[in-house]
Amino acid sequence: MSLAWVRDQGPVARSGRRLAGGSLALIVCLLIAACDRGPVPLVEYRNESIGVALRHPRGWTVLTAPDADWVQIVPPQGSGAQPDPLRYSEFVSIRMVRGVRSADEDRMRGIAFSELPFHGVAKFQREAVSGGEARYRFEGTGTSAIGQWASVGVLIVGRERALHVVCAKPIERWRDGQRECDDVIASVEVSGR
Repeated sequence: MSLAWVRDQGPVARSGRRLAGGSLALIVCLLIAACDRGPVPLVEYRNESIGVALRHPRGWTVLTAPDADWVQIVPPQGSGAQPDPLRYSEFVSIRMVRGVRSADEDRMRGIAFSELPFHGVAKFQREAVSGGEARYRFEGTGTSAIGQWASVGVLIVGRERALHVVCAKPIERWRDGQRECDDVIASVEVSGR
């Protein structure tokens, strides 16, 4: 009797194993597809009036302030006509700050965290000085009308002006987006100064 019972359960057990094997294969394929997408490729952006070149995610919209001293590069969905410090939680912000002559670190920290609505500071560090320009890297969090963001930025101080560049992502996506922001900030080059 026990032999008949095992024989009767055989096809059901095999069918269950096939279903489990098929489900496992589907899960593996979905995971590979999700991992394979990767970040959006970066494209070059140059602005001679501000004196900067950098790379940003392809397909993003470039918004320029009327005074041309501020550019904000944002994802294409829902972008406005000009930069707005409170509208976006994902952006690349590029500003030229005029009248900066001092390389006093406290003053530079103040400039780094006053150009956008920052509310938290995680890091501010002088990286290098070359060609008469001091370079500071900083990290912080801020708030827009649609949510909080985390960011990494660079402040490059030259003669009589500074270049302020920040890359931000929604705080809930920072873990995945930080590498892209690090790549954007690493690509920043001063030009035409």
